[in-house]
Amino acid sequence: MVASPNLTLNITPPGGATTNYAANLTWSGASQTPTIMQNFGRQGDTALLVLTDDWAGLSTPHFYIPVLSQVQMIDNTIGQTIFAGVISDPQQLVAGANINEWILQCTDYTYYADNAIVHGIFDGLTADQIIIALTKQANCGISAASIANGGFVAPAPVLAQVVLNYTTLSSAWRTLAQLAGSVTPYGWYVDEQRRLHFFDPTTALSSGVTVTTTPTSAGAGSATECHLGEDTQFSYEWDGGSIRNRIIIQGANQTFTADLKKAPTDTWVGNGVQNSWPLRYTVTGNPALVVGGKSTSLTVATGGQTSTAPWVVQQNAFGQWFLIAQSAPGAGVVVKIWYDYLAPVVAQANDIASQVTYTGPNGGVYTEYINDSSLTTVPMALARAMRERTEYAFAAERTTFNTTEEFIGYIRAGQTFQYVNRFVPDAQAGYTWGINDSFITISNTVTFTRGGYRTMNITGVRL
Repeated sequence: MVASPNLTLNITPPGGATTNYAANLTWSGASQTPTIMQNFGRQGDTALLVLTDDWAGLSTPHFYIPVLSQVQMIDNTIGQTIFAGVISDPQQLVAGANINEWILQCTDYTYYADNAIVHGIFDGLTADQIIIALTKQANCGISAASIANGGFVAPAPVLAQVVLNYTTLSSAWRTLAQLAGSVTPYGWYVDEQRRLHFFDPTTALSSGVTVTTTPTSAGAGSATECHLGEDTQFSYEWDGGSIRNRIIIQGANQTFTADLKKAPTDTWVGNGVQNSWPLRYTVTGNPALVVGGKSTSLTVATGGQTSTAPWVVQQNAFGQWFLIAQSAPGAGVVVKIWYDYLAPVVAQANDIASQVTYTGPNGGVYTEYINDSSLTTVPMALARAMRERTEYAFAAERTTFNTTEEFIGYIRAGQTFQYVNRFVPDAQAGYTWGINDSFITISNTVTFTRGGYRTMNITGVRL
């Protein structure tokens, strides 16, 4: 017999005292079903909670829930917080003559990071150092400290340069997670004590739970052994659609300044006939032209303009820039031009092992192009390319399943669990029957059922 749930629901209005509303939680028969939704490293967790107030015709309702109150749901049986955050949108519904429902739309403490602005230029620092500095700069009630200093921000790679214009703190976390993931993907979440967790799967915290198709515990309920629900939600997939083993990244445009003491930007040799030459880059500034060793006057025509000057730099209808001479220079005459120009930051990363594994008519190459103007240097673009390559070079092994009500423990998104399934072949062991390996939870939807029992729909990725 599984013990009845023992929950606490503390709600603290802005500047007010905390009240436990567990007795008002409604699990069935209301207009909506209470749920919690978690996604690792992409956004804050959200929750929908339902309270019922049978106010029995009194002159005033028993309670009301102010917007931006803090909320915390605790499972006292296992001593764990199930959800904590901010009630961003409370709604009152009149469900009967004397009955009100309170539909509470909640976001975890990431809500404060969503509403805090940060900025900065960081040269030669590690991603974790930047994360900690930005979180401190935001001063929004969320703390960040390195693992070495007792926190939960794991070591991350050095980033050559990071330029963050004014943006939200949570957006900065997402950007830095992408930039840090040149070797292994990074993610983050904010816990019930408003502490930032920033890490890669190798440093993820374990839930201590084994998900298994071979139960050893009886029906009394277990906090550490989770049974797969025998329903249509169970699946195990090898996701070829996500494979990307050649990553091309285009970042922001860089301005390159011409130096007359160095090699020219473009050089040609006349042949006595040709009078037009394509420039390699987009011209900015005032070009300098030398023809046959002599400095030569040059006109720049932009915006569809034309010119009859002896030498003109002009852009055609398709955006290409050309150097045009009214008279073709003689054979052997050297034409040199210096000009400032714009060129995009571009980087590419290949995973040769993946291309060999998935070889075919296309050579096993599966390409992804990403345009991200926030990447202002080649090292930044390369780090992003390597991160994408690392995460997507091989087919992700992904499992989705429902837990059953006798599992009284908890697995939050971002935590790992041991997955033991005797019905699925192991692709890493010649497709022999049975998988026994660690998975990281990338999403978890908690649905509350009769009396406050809960089931979870979990998606995990093999590590």
